[in-house]
Amino acid sequence: MKIVHVTPTYFDESSIIGGGERYPTELATWMANFVDTTLVSFSSARRNYHQGDLKIETYPVKKLIHGNKINPLSFQYLRSIINSDIDIVHIHHIHTLVSDLGCLLAALLGKRVFVTDYGGGGSLVLNQKLPVFRGYKNAIAYSRFGLDFIPVELQEKSVLIKGGIDTNKFCADTSLKKENNILYVGRILPHKGINYLIDGFRLLNRSDYKLKIVGRVYSEEFYQDLKQQADGLNVEFIHDADDQQLLHEYRTAMVTVLPSVHTSCYGDYTPVPELMGFTLLESQACGTPVICTDAGAMHEFVDNGKTGFVVKQNSGEAIAVTLRQIVDLPSSEYEKYQNYCRDWITPLGWLTVVKKHLEIYTRKSQF
Repeated sequence: MKIVHVTPTYFDESSIIGGGERYPTELATWMANFVDTTLVSFSSARRNYHQGDLKIETYPVKKLIHGNKINPLSFQYLRSIINSDIDIVHIHHIHTLVSDLGCLLAALLGKRVFVTDYGGGGSLVLNQKLPVFRGYKNAIAYSRFGLDFIPVELQEKSVLIKGGIDTNKFCADTSLKKENNILYVGRILPHKGINYLIDGFRLLNRSDYKLKIVGRVYSEEFYQDLKQQADGLNVEFIHDADDQQLLHEYRTAMVTVLPSVHTSCYGDYTPVPELMGFTLLESQACGTPVICTDAGAMHEFVDNGKTGFVVKQNSGEAIAVTLRQIVDLPSSEYEKYQNYCRDWITPLGWLTVVKKHLEIYTRKSQF
């Protein structure tokens, strides 16, 4: 079996960094351990190289349609689909021009075509005028929340495969001691709700604790507002953490918080703030409990009351109350959370996720 994954953006310095990029990149990387797999995406130049067992092909972009970074204009990438040896084409993002063209061509050539969506999309697509969706065998979602965003025409073909976490990389290190750190990991953007976490940290009022905010700045205005809000508090911003430092932060933190919101502090609404929340999976895999809000799909990936807590969004008070619950836990009770975290995350690992994808790729259509 030979598989091609087509994604308008991927997890690389030359692309956009986020969950919608990490998922297809890591899925393809892990899949390459079992079958011949190629990841096709776009950047400033044509490249063809291997990353371990995964073959990566990038194609130059003529332009971004209406300036949208996830809707590139390109036709050269179709060469990777035309390849007669390709059996499966898995497209990532439903509403982009490259997705529509890729699906139409692959279906025309008799290849089995699948799609995973990540919310959002481009203003110029073909699926509103052409029967593109008929070409897909299945639409695959990785959260129940994500299923609701699959177009009506694909709902009957939709399947759920939850999770996606490297449990070899993200795992506990019992030689490390817990430190009095509260951790946030993610992009610095308004819909991430970091301002409510800082509110909660202020209300916690524990001078012996530090709040560490790890992530790149994608909104300078929001970042400056956060720094002003954190003035006088024991808050540290870290923008250049490498993999080893990130692992250390996960393993030594008392709790990781992902406070994403649908409506930001500026009044902007985001229908899909989190389709999963990689941060939650990574932290729990390292044996560190989590707190998340009830926004998006996050609640699906926390065993509320056992591996962490789900709180209402847009509320520093709710975060503070839950932080206090975890901070005040006796060591024996805290260890229970750590053990639950590791058990909870095991069935969400990439090994299981990839095997489920391969089963769907090869089974006879039920629709």
